[in-house]
Amino acid sequence: MKFLKVLLILLALAMPHFPSVAGNAVDNLNFSGDLRLRYEYRDQDNVMNRGRARFRLRFNVKTKIDDNWSVGFRLASGSNNDPTSTNQSMDDNFTEKSIWIDRVYAVYKQGYFTFTGGKMANPFVSTNIIWDKDINPEGAAEQWFFGKTGYVTLSQMVLNENSAESDAYLVAVQGGLKFRYFSFNLAWYSFNNYVENAPAARGNLFENGTEYTLIDFLVKAHATDNLSFWAEYVRNTNANDTISTGNKENTAIGIGFSYRYEDWKFKAKYADIEPNAVAGAFSDSDFGYANRKGLKLAVERRLRKRVAFEVAFFDTKQSTDSENSAKTVQFDLKFKF
Repeated sequence: MKFLKVLLILLALAMPHFPSVAGNAVDNLNFSGDLRLRYEYRDQDNVMNRGRARFRLRFNVKTKIDDNWSVGFRLASGSNNDPTSTNQSMDDNFTEKSIWIDRVYAVYKQGYFTFTGGKMANPFVSTNIIWDKDINPEGAAEQWFFGKTGYVTLSQMVLNENSAESDAYLVAVQGGLKFRYFSFNLAWYSFNNYVENAPAARGNLFENGTEYTLIDFLVKAHATDNLSFWAEYVRNTNANDTISTGNKENTAIGIGFSYRYEDWKFKAKYADIEPNAVAGAFSDSDFGYANRKGLKLAVERRLRKRVAFEVAFFDTKQSTDSENSAKTVQFDLKFKF
């Protein structure tokens, strides 16, 4: 009875403020989304060639609750067992397709500090060597911005809650400096109890007690407003010699550039990702996850303000076996709304 009285008093105090807070949240609602239609063809050694028609649909909802708090969510196509893709293949004889919660988060901002909790957009400055662009980690992230020059990001991410063994989680810190033409970013990622809870190996060699503690150094250069370059070096400091190759296989390197000319955009990337350099389950799925090296070329043409057509070509092979190669071409028609 005492608890009920306290609850009624709290509700009475809150009710006068609820209409204004709720009203502001509704007034500040923001909707957006995107649709991508894709045809993909892959020619891979020792596997039957494969062509797939696919689509990706994402729908965002955001609202600002007050001067400090905002919340949002995103729904997306795809499946519930692949964190690196929201693609949905067109198959299964015209059956209905699923929609999943892709993001759901709350954000608090105060001055140069930002806190984000939930299933969020990737808070790290990164390429897709460590993080596939579709990864939306879960947990909490704290960021401090020092004007326009520097930042520090801390994160505590949940990988897997395990009732029988220790939980798997990620803790990370990243800092960076940004100048007129260059930016420097250094990150430390510690994947704890990852191997026994990994959703899939995807190129990793889970041998001889290897774990995943990564040091990531990323440099970006902006030669002009339309031309930029990047270079990245990743090393897994917790890798041991593998039984398969006798080496640690713990390093990844990548370089790339992007150039925009009027309605055209050109991108190129080369990467060599050794088997135990990154956590393979979260690396770039289009490139082939970990234990992959090769080239990506892409050209995009803007057709309308919110419509674009892109062609991407991947030529990759296993980092530890040059005979196992794959060539992939993707044709994308992209819409934003």
